[in-house]
Amino acid sequence: MIEALRQRRPGRALARGRRRHRRGDFVGAVQCWLAAARAGDAEAQYRLGLAYQQGEGVLCNAVEAAGWYGRAAGQGHGEAQARMAQLCFHGCAAPDGTRPSAAALALLFPEGIQVERDAEQARRWAEAAAAQGVASSQALLGCIHANGLGVEVDYAQAEAWYRLAAAQGDAQAMLGLGTLLAGGYAGQADPATALVWFRAAAAAGEPTAWYFIGLHQVQGLGLDPDFHEAAASFRRAAEAGVPAAQRALGTLHLKEPAIGGGAQAGESWLRKAALQGDTEAMALLGDWHSHGNGLPPNHAEAAGWYRMAAELGHAGAQRLLAQLHRTGTGVAPDEREAVKWLERAAAQGDVAAQLGLGAFYAERDRDAEDRTCAMDWFSRAAERDDPDALYNLGLLHALGRGVTPDRAGAVGWYRRAAEQGSAPAMFRLGVAYAEGDGVGQDYAAARLWSLRAAERGHPGAQVNLGRFCLHGLGGAPDPQAAEGWLARAAAQGDARAMTALGELYGQWPENGSPDRGAEWLSRAAELGEPRAKALLGSFGAVERTVE
Repeated sequence: MIEALRQRRPGRALARGRRRHRRGDFVGAVQCWLAAARAGDAEAQYRLGLAYQQGEGVLCNAVEAAGWYGRAAGQGHGEAQARMAQLCFHGCAAPDGTRPSAAALALLFPEGIQVERDAEQARRWAEAAAAQGVASSQALLGCIHANGLGVEVDYAQAEAWYRLAAAQGDAQAMLGLGTLLAGGYAGQADPATALVWFRAAAAAGEPTAWYFIGLHQVQGLGLDPDFHEAAASFRRAAEAGVPAAQRALGTLHLKEPAIGGGAQAGESWLRKAALQGDTEAMALLGDWHSHGNGLPPNHAEAAGWYRMAAELGHAGAQRLLAQLHRTGTGVAPDEREAVKWLERAAAQGDVAAQLGLGAFYAERDRDAEDRTCAMDWFSRAAERDDPDALYNLGLLHALGRGVTPDRAGAVGWYRRAAEQGSAPAMFRLGVAYAEGDGVGQDYAAARLWSLRAAERGHPGAQVNLGRFCLHGLGGAPDPQAAEGWLARAAAQGDARAMTALGELYGQWPENGSPDRGAEWLSRAAELGEPRAKALLGSFGAVERTVE
């Protein structure tokens, strides 16, 4: 009889706590639940966890919340397990302005005030809650498997968990399922079905879903493109405080005047996103002020936004801030600052920053350390098959900068760069084959690589191709083609092409025109081309050389 009364007491205390909580007496509710929780009631322990997490009747403290959730979760309380999973997954930082080492704080919160993220514990508790059918934990498991957080990425598992939770109406699961389908992560992309799930998530009260709906409307995924509808969707998410939607709406206003609002609305929405910590919005504001867009550029304002984004780790902003420091645009010129920001961006794998650092050290070329640094940074960018990095490695090997001179090795790097579309590398290959430098002499190969570079607008290759065509090197002579390629290079201001045109018109019977030849030689001589100066006055035999 006495034991039965003891068992009923926690239940009565729990009920009293609920009644007091409904009346708004949070302190009284906590007192009731505390008595029941200490007696081992899992529901009371769970409700104490909620009180500490939400700051109702007690000081808000995530550590205390986790402690009570953990006791209830250990007894199999599904919602407590779900709360533990969320706390472990997201963690909980100390409130701004607190100092955990302060004596008063230590006295108030002897267990601390922050919860560290723990992916393994999050997964363990989520699996326990999901097995009991808790939708939020099923959705969390979908996220964990989709992103490979503490486990191998498994999109099939992610989709299965998302579908279980979505069937219970969980908005986060619907959003996650839509993302999987839109990106084709679980098979072929299915934007139309993804849009159905995004709309379901939006109807279930998830504002971020409106952002994804807007993306579909802008890009015409699963429906016809409609910027006005996209703006309306972005606005619904933006007004709910979704930073990505604020950024998207701002960008849409700036790029599509037809939707109304213009630059003022665009910048306003970008600022709202930026002030929420959206680094991409900060970088876009930097771009906007840097270019002016109809107004005088405000480089100081641009530098401020780039710095905000850079300090939060945005690699593109770090690279652009480095460029401003290097040129002294909007900020004081400062080589050390430029290098510091380039190094931060490069360390994140930003290829353009790696390339910029390589170029910086190669151009400075102060000592052996600079040459080693140039080689190192170009090599890192080359690992991503960057054509400029591959080309520059070829130059360093050819010149013996930071490495033993290796002309054959240089050709190998030029070839890799050329295969990635580098016109300068194609030009260098043409020269190497023509001169037999690092590779066997082969005028046909020289003419082929020069043609590929010339078609991409490289003036040096156009000059060399013109000479090959003129002299019949690597193929049949073709003075008409030679004239065309040399004219294209001359139109770019290439003095060597002007000199070659002077020779062509002055000394080839088919194209004979001494006056035109003299005119081209004069133009080249005015640009300081020594050969043109030597040829003016009398036309000698054409030398068969490759420039």
